Amino acid sequence: MRFLLVNNHCISDPTAGVTQSLRTIVEWLADAGHACQILTTARFESPVTFTIEDHLEQQGVDRSLLASKGGRARRSGKKRRVAERPVVHYTVKGVPVTLLLTRHNDESRFDRAEAAQYLTLFDDLLDTFAPDQVIACNGHPMIFAAMAEARARGVTTAYAVRGYGYYERSYFEHVDHAFTCSQFLTDVYREKVGLFSTPIEPPIDWSTVVAPSESRGFVTFVNPSIHKGLYLFARLADMLGSRRPEIPILVVQSGRSGGSLTAIPGVDFSKYPQIMAAPPVPTPADYFALTRILLAPSVWDEPFGRVAAEAMINAIPPIVSNRGSLPHVLRGDFSDGGGGRVLAIPDWLTVNTTRLPDEREVEPWYDAVCALWDDSALYQAVSTRAREIAHERYSEDVSRRLHVDYFTSLRAGGRPIAN
Repeated sequence: MRFLLVNNHCISDPTAGVTQSLRTIVEWLADAGHACQILTTARFESPVTFTIEDHLEQQGVDRSLLASKGGRARRSGKKRRVAERPVVHYTVKGVPVTLLLTRHNDESRFDRAEAAQYLTLFDDLLDTFAPDQVIACNGHPMIFAAMAEARARGVTTAYAVRGYGYYERSYFEHVDHAFTCSQFLTDVYREKVGLFSTPIEPPIDWSTVVAPSESRGFVTFVNPSIHKGLYLFARLADMLGSRRPEIPILVVQSGRSGGSLTAIPGVDFSKYPQIMAAPPVPTPADYFALTRILLAPSVWDEPFGRVAAEAMINAIPPIVSNRGSLPHVLRGDFSDGGGGRVLAIPDWLTVNTTRLPDEREVEPWYDAVCALWDDSALYQAVSTRAREIAHERYSEDVSRRLHVDYFTSLRAGGRPIAN
């Protein structure tokens, strides 16, 4: 079969989890003997401190080619005047990539000329590559237009739903098949818009996740932001800092979370030298090499919960909230055969909450951390169970087979939302 992936974020963006997972899917399809290509743009999901030229040069692109024009001013056989942007061709793990060098990183700044050129490139690929299936992601209008064109030509369309907000039935008008990253998200869309979708947990690249275990000595919290449970963590860290100063805590910041800890009124983390902050790191393995226990007290409904799955791959017990898909990632609490601890958080704690819970409300989290820290037999039992579940559900062999079987089984004419 022939597969074409279309999206609106740079396919080689190292910081974009959704984009990385889709790229991995296409690479697996190529490894299975299928012809694959990718159409993408120069936009990155997060603010960047480097230039797209530097990034593409790292991908092996000759910098002199970045000033060349590309793409014919044609769509569906009709001539158009299009203000052309440079088009770059390179490969990711052997898969050919066509990249439109868009002007702005902010996708909300809609550029009609760029969208028209992107669709011209898409039409060219429909003609020359002739895909059997188009895999699409992102809610940009040009992605919906591309799916409409593909479906009009009888090409099967598969659409990735990785987050919330796609609640208009019209978004799926030109979709044959929709797939999500979890059963939880599938259930959300079934309830809200009547969408029938396939839950298939995203690929995890173990080479970027598996870490050595010799230096694991921290209770780690990743991405200190409100929706990730910043305020619950702050209270917990204060309790551990004052009661159990021998337990070191590591806070791994993201590109957008720097300074969050120092902005919380009522907690002075400077008096706890055992609480340390780390800047963003290139791969999860960098902080898992230091992690003994992972905290994921998210207050929003996690669509998947990748960091918890990655901890389990490392046999690191995760302690997670009962929000969204997190309990499913662990397959429940350890007391019920799961791979970590699943703890309730107060209902009033939401993404709009800006006050600290009291110690009584956070006591179960404190007790869970201390139990895993103090009881080596309990720690080993939870660690072993976490790794078992990770191998059963997230190993590359299992995930690769699920994804290849799914995409090669799809055919045109699907209707994910019944009329």
